Amino acid sequence: MRAPRTLKTLAVRAALAVGTALAVSTTLLVPATQAAAAPAAAVRAAAGPTLISYDIQSKTLTGSGFLPSHRVWVRTAVSGSVPTCGTVTLSDLRTSPTLLQTTSDPSGNISVPVDPKATLPPLLVCPNPIVYLYGAYPGELVHFSAHDERYENGRLVWSNTLTVTA
Repeated sequence: MRAPRTLKTLAVRAALAVGTALAVSTTLLVPATQAAAAPAAAVRAAAGPTLISYDIQSKTLTGSGFLPSHRVWVRTAVSGSVPTCGTVTLSDLRTSPTLLQTTSDPSGNISVPVDPKATLPPLLVCPNPIVYLYGAYPGELVHFSAHDERYENGRLVWSNTLTVTA
């Protein structure tokens, strides 16, 4: 016979790099016999990997909540507009063709150098003479996300997307 289910709501607050907070609400249905242990387990699952900051000067990306001493994959993307050698403006939506690999420390934190010039494919901005843009154009948005190969419910668990202005 099934145990009666109780409805629990858990609010998780995660600080973002800019000093604001994002409220996440998760509704859990758990057997009444497990209701006391559910909140702690839900906090661990809801927290997941989080990218915290990107230092533009040192080009260092930091994060926490990854599996301890585990391989972590970082994706870089860019969005915005880039002027060409003529009067045309290009829409720029590029994503790193390969993911950057690093390893989390024993506490599940990462601190890894990520240079968009090295991770993003070049963008042809002028065909004659041939001119390519490497990295991001000033004012474009650079997006970072990461995962530690963890799956939940058959889906790869990604971190938040951290966005900075180039």
